[in-house]
Amino acid sequence: MASTSTGKIYVLKNSFTAAAKILALINNGGTSLSMIDARNVNPDSLWFLTPTHTPHFYRLHTIANGVKQSLDVINDNGVQSVNLELASTGEYSGQYWRFDDWHTNAAYPYRLSNNFTGPNAHLDVYSDTFAAHLAGGDYTGQHWALVPADTVVVTTS
Repeated sequence: MASTSTGKIYVLKNSFTAAAKILALINNGGTSLSMIDARNVNPDSLWFLTPTHTPHFYRLHTIANGVKQSLDVINDNGVQSVNLELASTGEYSGQYWRFDDWHTNAAYPYRLSNNFTGPNAHLDVYSDTFAAHLAGGDYTGQHWALVPADTVVVTTS
């Protein structure tokens, strides 16, 4: 099980977009998530974790919305649920996320899965839109790094 801290603020990067993009709430009145330019660090792209009652699972929140909203899986009622949103925080298994060690890439050591869809559906992004979703397999968009916000370096290149 990966080591995470509920006392830190993070940006989330994946190996598909590398240092160029970070995961953020797309704050156009909606609740969807996508990768944005890493130079645009803002409260919608700063994340923190809170513990759940299930060992090794956490809720993910943005600084912009605080603990009132958590990263959640949209329940598509029997259809394979792959879509994500920020939703009102509650005791929902789609809001329980775990950070598993994934030793295939030291720079992006985590695989994120949730309690609703299970350990074989991982946080990923689409290659064309960079929108966040869940997918099985082992793709570069599923390898994540939690970078403490106090160590984020913004570059112009």
